[in-house]
Amino acid sequence: MDSPITIEPAKPEDAQALLEIHAAAVHQAAAPYYSQEILDHWSQRPITSERVARVKQRWIENSDHRIMVAKHNEQVVGFGFIDSYSRLQGLYVHPDYGRRGIGANLLVALEQAAIVMGLKHLQADASLNAEGFYRKQSFDVIKRGVHRLSSGQEIACIKMRKALANHEQ
Repeated sequence: MDSPITIEPAKPEDAQALLEIHAAAVHQAAAPYYSQEILDHWSQRPITSERVARVKQRWIENSDHRIMVAKHNEQVVGFGFIDSYSRLQGLYVHPDYGRRGIGANLLVALEQAAIVMGLKHLQADASLNAEGFYRKQSFDVIKRGVHRLSSGQEIACIKMRKALANHEQ
């Protein structure tokens, strides 16, 4: 990479890119772990203007969420978001930018935001393909379970948790 990756809060104009990265990550990185039906529920195509508007309203402009984006040459290449209930709702990096530390850097920024929000831990429903990543980032496995997608589809996941900065679990 010829220029550094920057991490910053998401802006409303990033919504389309977030959906595109989500689709690429789900349909490429998670494909060996889940059926096509589950992938299609998890990240529906095509990306419509209604979905972009929902991302702006429900994620980016929602004061209960903190969304951070990773940018390379001003292009969004990854994102992650947490909510005020200590949930790491998602962390996605475009497959073309995988294995470069971008996810770890996004997670550090999200953990810092969580601490500012007064959160003591983060919990995640990690996808099967992301378990190793979260273990490397000091998340503990609580149990194997299921996560219900917004479509109602259930997918296998690993319930994980990480204490934040000198807080007890």
